[in-house]
Amino acid sequence: MNKKYSMIFAILITLIIFGDYYILNHREQNFENVIVQRVIDGDTVVLDDGRTIRLLNINSPEKDFSNSALSTNFMKRFENQTLKLEFIGLDKYNRYLARIYSPEYINLNLVKLGYASKFLVDENELKDFDGAEKNAISNGLGIWKKSEFYGCFDFNIDEKNEIVEIKNRCDSVNVEGWMLKDESRKTFVFPEILLGEMRLHSLSGENNETDLFWNAENVWNDDRDSLYLFNEKLEVVGYESYGY
Repeated sequence: MNKKYSMIFAILITLIIFGDYYILNHREQNFENVIVQRVIDGDTVVLDDGRTIRLLNINSPEKDFSNSALSTNFMKRFENQTLKLEFIGLDKYNRYLARIYSPEYINLNLVKLGYASKFLVDENELKDFDGAEKNAISNGLGIWKKSEFYGCFDFNIDEKNEIVEIKNRCDSVNVEGWMLKDESRKTFVFPEILLGEMRLHSLSGENNETDLFWNAENVWNDDRDSLYLFNEKLEVVGYESYGY
């Protein structure tokens, strides 16, 4: 190798080492040992200094859902304990977004156990959280207790036009009270209807035999999102995701 290329190679190696050191050192500065004073729910806690922490990458069921106790009770195990937090930033409610370690990665464990679903996952963790959720759903863990109709439904999500096509491959079933939701907290509750094949539109319109209307806007993200269908007992009926 001549001197010119040796010099270029040496500079590249130096830059790589410096870059890795900077990233590692910068990330370490975001870590902090904290004490959890109080658990609000499965994805939100309050520290002893008053800061409210929102766990990154996940959503736990709302308090008015019977299965919300799974994630809440799991998190209560860490009250008055010292944990390590990696702070990422603030959300729109000025809560601190963070990864929490015990030393296990608690955010991911909640999804692995089926106590929470994935939500706005960091680009570097897409496969981990998507894989953990798929495994939990497949095995009926936690909030993913399976309905007798699990596996009967096919979904096609047209995120650009905000339309979900639903096809029932089993016998028609009255889906009154069933709930369809995205990764966030947007939910659609079905009226009394026999579901065979149906199109669910996010926007407004007049319901008919083949089309239902959510009366909402911008439900489905353009890059990635997930659909979950539950029956009236909150048993999972179907699941579909894209972009992962």
